[in-house]
Amino acid sequence: MIRLCSFCLSLALGSGPLLAKGEDFDSVIDGVSPDIGKWASVCLVEERKGKPSFKWFHYKDSAKAVNFWPASTIKIYTVVAALELLNELEMPLNSIVIFERKHEEKWLLDTSRTMPEMISEIFRRSSNEDYTLLLRMVGIDRINTRFLTGSRGFPGSALMRGYVRNRPYLYIRTEPQRITVRTLAGQSKTIQHTWSGRSYSRERDATIISETTGNCTSTRELAECLRRILFHEHLPEGDRYHLTGEQLAFLREGRGGLTGLRNTKGFVAETTREIFPKATFYHKAGLISTYSLDLAYVDDSAHSGKRYLISIAANSGKDTTVKAMSRAIAVWVNGLK
Repeated sequence: MIRLCSFCLSLALGSGPLLAKGEDFDSVIDGVSPDIGKWASVCLVEERKGKPSFKWFHYKDSAKAVNFWPASTIKIYTVVAALELLNELEMPLNSIVIFERKHEEKWLLDTSRTMPEMISEIFRRSSNEDYTLLLRMVGIDRINTRFLTGSRGFPGSALMRGYVRNRPYLYIRTEPQRITVRTLAGQSKTIQHTWSGRSYSRERDATIISETTGNCTSTRELAECLRRILFHEHLPEGDRYHLTGEQLAFLREGRGGLTGLRNTKGFVAETTREIFPKATFYHKAGLISTYSLDLAYVDDSAHSGKRYLISIAANSGKDTTVKAMSRAIAVWVNGLK
């Protein structure tokens, strides 16, 4: 006769949390789809002296592992990096961004988009086009040397490629790029850049798709990015992104029909509502043929007192494993004292 541990039985029957006392985080994840590769990082948010404090848990080597394809979750990096560039240029959130590329000594116009539209479409439908445009806007070299750095919480992250192959969105790294940022009042500033040829992904140990031009990150670094967005006001100055209050509010909540991080879609929200039915969710998911991921913040502080950041990935194009991981983590968090 096969015997199930109380934790596995609770998951199988859909019952409440039946955690063995002291059950560690690795055991929680080990019990889900044992034959599928998994990565997970969780950051518990607790209240101490009226301020949030953070306690991290990582499944096995997930804190440093970059050996999975990050799919759409890494689109959040381009959003923050583009907003920081906008601030450096001293241009408002509502700016229009014009994209040109140089071909045979001539600048060719590809497209133009407003910054709020690009950000909203990334969060609303995980737009590959707008992600690629934001990467074009910032540039391969700038995003990897000014944003995705160890001092800013990204020792193992690199972005080297866009996600579309067709014009007008295509980003060919070797093509010179000219980006003009224009206000609704007609003021404008222009920057130009061309990739140096440096392989940041090789330097940061990318292994999936391509060691030289693949994107890579860890579940820890994804969760850290979300933490710095959502808890900006509570962090030391040196840990904060260079974002304005207006930008942070837009990232978190959206506005005027445009979408921010807060919504009830995604693998984490779908499964965690079984445990925390009144929780608020902020998230960015990803799904391709071989990997499924979700990056989320679960805030049930008004009801159970629980709140946590969760970053999970599974080596499966089906959502079954990542959903089971999400539910298992929710049960585990709910059972913590």
